[in-house]
Amino acid sequence: MATAPYNYSYIFKYIIIGDMGVGKSCLLHQFTEKKFMADCPHTIGVEFGTRIIEVSGQKIKLQIWDTAGQERFRAVTRSYYRGAAGALMVYDITRRSTYNHLSSWLTDARNLTNPNTEIKQIWRHREMLHMKKPNSLLKKMAYCSSKRVQKRERM
Repeated sequence: MATAPYNYSYIFKYIIIGDMGVGKSCLLHQFTEKKFMADCPHTIGVEFGTRIIEVSGQKIKLQIWDTAGQERFRAVTRSYYRGAAGALMVYDITRRSTYNHLSSWLTDARNLTNPNTEIKQIWRHREMLHMKKPNSLLKKMAYCSSKRVQKRERM
């Protein structure tokens, strides 16, 4: 039996979306590098990181795409929605406007991804960024995505 060229069973793409300055880049670094960054520079365009996790005995590679939140980059970042298994919509609980803009982010996510894409809302607070753990949510989303893939494979 030939060995697989990769050390994971699945690869899933997730996008992090939301207004500028809500903590998307900090969330990315916290998950992929397992380190807390109190202040991240604003993303220009898109940045991404990867991490391999294990869910139900299966290794899953997660590609996490951090999109710029500034309006001037929206046209560029929309192209990165394609093929996403999940979207994390992030807002800052201390800035009401970031919550109010979620409907626009949700519309983009629904229109630019496939109907099976998992979309979750995450609140952040600048002083509490180190306390919110992205690991469990992303692992749950990866588990759901892998179950959908396995179900399709059995059909």
